[in-house]
Amino acid sequence: MTRGRKRLLTLFIFLITLSFLLTACANLPLIGKKKDEKADKTPEGKTVTIEGMGKIKGVNPPKAESLPPKPPPTPPIQRREPDPKVASTPTRPFSGPPLPFFQFGFKRKVAILDFENKTTYEEEKIGEMVAKKLSDKLEATQRVTPVDKAVVREMLNHEGFKFESLTAPPVMKRAYQSLGIQAFALGTVTDVSLLSSKESDTSEGETTFATCKVEIRLIDASTGNLLRTFIGRSPIFGTKETGESSRSKAVVKAIEISLDDILDGFLRQLDLLDWSTTIAKVEGENLYINAGKLSGLRIGDTLEVFQPGKEIIHPTTKLSLGWTTGQLKGAIRVTDLFGVDAAIARVVQGQGFIINDVVKSTVR
Repeated sequence: MTRGRKRLLTLFIFLITLSFLLTACANLPLIGKKKDEKADKTPEGKTVTIEGMGKIKGVNPPKAESLPPKPPPTPPIQRREPDPKVASTPTRPFSGPPLPFFQFGFKRKVAILDFENKTTYEEEKIGEMVAKKLSDKLEATQRVTPVDKAVVREMLNHEGFKFESLTAPPVMKRAYQSLGIQAFALGTVTDVSLLSSKESDTSEGETTFATCKVEIRLIDASTGNLLRTFIGRSPIFGTKETGESSRSKAVVKAIEISLDDILDGFLRQLDLLDWSTTIAKVEGENLYINAGKLSGLRIGDTLEVFQPGKEIIHPTTKLSLGWTTGQLKGAIRVTDLFGVDAAIARVVQGQGFIINDVVKSTVR
């Protein structure tokens, strides 16, 4: 009986000891295997089902910090090859509207006559003022050589040509043949009006506005025919002048605005006239011509010489239809420029050149 109790007690102690050992060794790692703690810390993601495959679990990667967009790459600089140089006629330093190529830069000679004053301000020299302003504006374009009426009168007197008025067609034709003048410009001034008021109640100064109407007739010197009439008007705005002599200043400004309104069409019509001049004198190998620096000629320019053509008169209207081109005599080259507007040339081809032969540009 005592022996049986001892066995039970020994068995009980053995079971308690075994239980303690199993409990103490439960948390020890197995030999050759290391627990991957990082794998256990993987965040949970959404479960995605893909057709034909099992379920997988994925996690969106964290968003990267927003960075400024990279600038586009700079294209490599390409060196431009210089354009090949081509020999051509040198350009002229004109400040006015561009010239058509066929004109070759030669300027038209235009005789400016006085304008008739048909305004109520008869004591004022408005007609002469308009002629002077028109001459200045045409010269500023560098496309026209204005010729004063006094110069035309004096040169015709030197030739012994008798006349009473420069507006007579025979006088204009003679100026064309002898002086190389292509056109005459004349006209009238009308409708000059002034509007004046005091600058303020406490001031004696005036503020003045003005209006006017200018009419210009452009006449072909070779035929004496009227080419076209141009009318320019100045609106009242833009002519304001104040202070001393405000009235005279306002009238001048109105005249300039009226001329500016005409100028572009006047030049276009003038361009339709053929440029030509004449031989003034023949002396040995030298030919003296009625055109030079002011007309746009340069040393080395080549010109053609023609016999004077024939003027065709309409049998019914008795008006001139123009001049035919005479027979070509040859070509000359400018060798020198002298005086105000004259040149010396030498023969390149041809012979038999005489005074009043017609000289034209080789460019058509």
